[in-house]
Amino acid sequence: MVQAEYTVTLRSPIKIGFRWPILFVPRTSQDETSQAQADQFGRRLTAYQQYACNKFGPACRIALAVQRAENPRGDCEVYHYNSDGTLDWGYFQINTVHLKRAGVNLRGLLDCRANIDFAYQLYSERGFEPWTTFRSGEYRRFLRNF
Repeated sequence: MVQAEYTVTLRSPIKIGFRWPILFVPRTSQDETSQAQADQFGRRLTAYQQYACNKFGPACRIALAVQRAENPRGDCEVYHYNSDGTLDWGYFQINTVHLKRAGVNLRGLLDCRANIDFAYQLYSERGFEPWTTFRSGEYRRFLRNF
């Protein structure tokens, strides 16, 4: 059954229509999922949060806390301007300074999966240091019992 292995997320208000791609993501271990859900006061993980947990593994809780501190609504096609003239794009609010890298473009950063993939690449190289909300400690308010 799909629900036993995947997380499907609907947001309120529900819009009728389909956007491609439809995301089916295998669930992480029950322990990681329950800890991440506790950070959300028991709400189930969205499909994109589950995808991020699968990518970040044991760092799932911190990754989701950083993501929520950067982009509380969890929107994919979102950006905001910074005082230094750069922009932050997408789910993990990837800064435009990273556009100099091969294979990274603005349109791609507005795709949630591509944004999460690139966020994981940044994390693999530099930990969570690229995110201001991590350096400032602001992400901690999105963690319970940390």
